[in-house]
Amino acid sequence: MFPQRMTRIRKARIGSFSRVPIVVCAALLSVFGSMGLVVSVAESAGADNWAPVSPGDFPDPNILPPTPGTGQTDYYAFATQNFAPADKTVNIQELRSADGANWTASSVTDALPDVGAWAKAGDTWAPSVVYDSANTRYVMYYTATEASSPNDQCIGVATSSSAPGPYSPAALPVVCQDNSYGPPVIGGNGGGSIDPDVFTDPQTNLSYLIWKNEGNHLGPGFATSIWSIPLTTALLPESGASPTQLLADAPYAWQSGIIEGPNMYYQPGTGTGGAGGAYYLFYSGSYEGANTYAIGYASCAGPLGPCTDRSSGGPLMASQPGMSGPGGPNVYTLPGGRTVMAFAAWQGTTIGYLSCGIRPMYQASVSFGGVIGGTPQLTAYNQNASGAPSPSCPTPPPGYWQVASDGGIFTFGGAQFYGSTGSMKLNKPVVGMAATPDGKGYWLVASDGGIFAYGDAQFYGSTGSMVLNKPIMGMVPTADGGGYWLIARDGGVFAFGDAPFLGSAGANAPPYPITAAARGYLGGGYWMVDANGQVFNYGDAPPEGSPSSAPDAYTISGIAPTHDDHGYWLSSWNGNVADFGDAANYGSMYGTNLNAPIVGITATRDGTGYWLQGSDGGIFTFGDAPFFGSMGGQHLNAPMVGITST
Repeated sequence: MFPQRMTRIRKARIGSFSRVPIVVCAALLSVFGSMGLVVSVAESAGADNWAPVSPGDFPDPNILPPTPGTGQTDYYAFATQNFAPADKTVNIQELRSADGANWTASSVTDALPDVGAWAKAGDTWAPSVVYDSANTRYVMYYTATEASSPNDQCIGVATSSSAPGPYSPAALPVVCQDNSYGPPVIGGNGGGSIDPDVFTDPQTNLSYLIWKNEGNHLGPGFATSIWSIPLTTALLPESGASPTQLLADAPYAWQSGIIEGPNMYYQPGTGTGGAGGAYYLFYSGSYEGANTYAIGYASCAGPLGPCTDRSSGGPLMASQPGMSGPGGPNVYTLPGGRTVMAFAAWQGTTIGYLSCGIRPMYQASVSFGGVIGGTPQLTAYNQNASGAPSPSCPTPPPGYWQVASDGGIFTFGGAQFYGSTGSMKLNKPVVGMAATPDGKGYWLVASDGGIFAYGDAQFYGSTGSMVLNKPIMGMVPTADGGGYWLIARDGGVFAFGDAPFLGSAGANAPPYPITAAARGYLGGGYWMVDANGQVFNYGDAPPEGSPSSAPDAYTISGIAPTHDDHGYWLSSWNGNVADFGDAANYGSMYGTNLNAPIVGITATRDGTGYWLQGSDGGIFTFGDAPFFGSMGGQHLNAPMVGITST
């Protein structure tokens, strides 16, 4: 007999979310505060709390030390883009320091104001900057998303005559590993390439590009590995050279199937010129949007390996008091020879940009126990014992919309009415709706794919004039509201606006019709589920389990994700709610005599509750979901087909 609570199955997390949605949060829109702001840093061994050394969000930091003979006497730190509305987006953030420890905003606002013609603007990550002595210029490697299909991430290159820039990009990427380009772009079938790191071996003065292939982007069974390739004196990959794999896949439990963000460091030996030293490969492991993200390391024979992962027993650095999920390590040297590591982490325990969390830069002192090739030891730098407070996020008033098949809209709580098709003659019935990110608008979708936009929702296209194999069953908006996916009952996916096509089940002919779909809360993928409970995942939305079957009254009618993308709830016609991954069970209507079947589920803003929607307009609340009213028991011109919350 089918159980009241469907079997909960946990699977390895395969998604690596590096696409982050726009967040309207004061802490993110004012990344550095005033231009004159200086953060003083003092070393505090064994401090109770770690505190950031930059006042705002500064992920994936890369440090460019002073370059002798160039006139560059300052340190420069470069980081992933800020997360802000398009008119405030900075592709590559930049800080400046006279001593490598106290940081101010640079005079250059955006180190990379334009990306290469191959890349999508406003989606720029993980820079690595180095001086090209052969051509007396500075070279920046960066990650961006392809502007055209298949929308994988690739590594591009840009150059500048000065350290702070601005940098001018090349037209083509350098490394892609998705076969989108021919030589000289490095290809392959790795799901894309991210997180470049340029390492110059002080023993040979030869340089290498190290990076990660985005295998986890492809799904289960694809390797996530760290690679290296020699560079020419112009700091470009050698023609005809093949990449060398330094670390293969992610075999240890703490890594959750993901290794990324590599950074190679040479520990000088006691011989002439530092000979006899040791090569370390630091890296990040696990999922960036969780407190399990951490830093590990490997020992290597040289820049082309072989390397041995030394983190089988656990990471080198995990979450600490004052910061969560450290990652993106970059090791460099301060004046006087002190070795430090810059990295980013979620400040405090506020994790996720949609919760107004930020990932500022932190620093750690690095030592090796007085042994060449010894185990690295990291000591905290911090500003004070308590650390800086995490930013707060403005919370919109909670509420929800109910939508009927004639497009009638019913609002409760903080949900506002912006219009409906209730008085219109429709070609096909409305089958679902979705709200814009700020809750000031929504879309309705009909079974022929016709789209009706209200409030600040924009029209990006529809399938209303197309001949479909199967009707549309619903829509899923992108995280920034700049596009949406339409999902058909056969699993076909139609992408509009900035929604990338990440895959579909249309060609696989699922044996049961698709009945519900949801975007990963962080925006990097989507799930769809059929009437029998089979969950299909695409992009960075990981598979967290499915029921063995959902017969008869257990027909699946809705899916709602948790807020870290590693769990979801499935609702059934009979009111049953099944939880998978890290989704908590807050209750269900199973065993209750319902007047009408449950046709949808939507989660609360904080992900610790949900509402169920009956086709008669009844609303059922669980966890912290408040009841604001319903259309249950009232006369409806058409049955309810869905619910969405502010």
